[in-house]
Amino acid sequence: MPKPSQPLIRVIAIDGPVASGKTVVGRELAARLGWRMLDTGIMYRALTWYALREGIELEDHVKLAETARAVTIEIGAPPSDGLETASILIDSEDATAHLREPQVEASVSSVAAVPGVRLQMVAQQREQAKRGALVMVGRDIGTVVVPDAALKIYLTASVDARAERRAREMHAHGRDIPLAIVHDEIVRRDGRDANRDASPLLVAAGAIELDTTDLDRDAVIQAVIDLVRKHAPELLS
Repeated sequence: MPKPSQPLIRVIAIDGPVASGKTVVGRELAARLGWRMLDTGIMYRALTWYALREGIELEDHVKLAETARAVTIEIGAPPSDGLETASILIDSEDATAHLREPQVEASVSSVAAVPGVRLQMVAQQREQAKRGALVMVGRDIGTVVVPDAALKIYLTASVDARAERRAREMHAHGRDIPLAIVHDEIVRRDGRDANRDASPLLVAAGAIELDTTDLDRDAVIQAVIDLVRKHAPELLS
């Protein structure tokens, strides 16, 4: 595992709260650069699905940490349906189709808050970062996983805007959830992410903040490309 002080030049870290646009922006940015893209959230989702399937009590943090340490997680190419940014195997079982299941959606934040789980996931994420040419998306990339990334971006937006985006996303996945319920869940997730003991959601030192509340998808992507051109032009060569 590389020491946090070692520069990982060809890594762009994109952090931010739920539904701030991280995944969409990260996918498009990686495509334009010809880089790999890793949405670290799918790793926590895969582990959550596995724990639920195995009947592991989510309050049993010791067991969750042991499970995170014992399983093998493999990141692969995006599935053909295009809904996820990558496929993911956990102990050779394909978890990709299960990442957005309601139980996983409701439980992933609590699993991701377990210090022992994060320790194992961060170690694997740093191994991915060592290979470089990577856009990495999450909630602790610039603060913990790759603090010396060539460029650190923090995307944010109002709760109302994020709730509307998440409701549209869930509808696209065949889940019609009332906007008020989506809004309340985002507020709860924001609270859990910001106040957890392990790797809380923070703006990393040196990160550039971008408020996407009043920007559509294309405008956000263009704004991020402009940030790369201005602050890390060497990455475009």
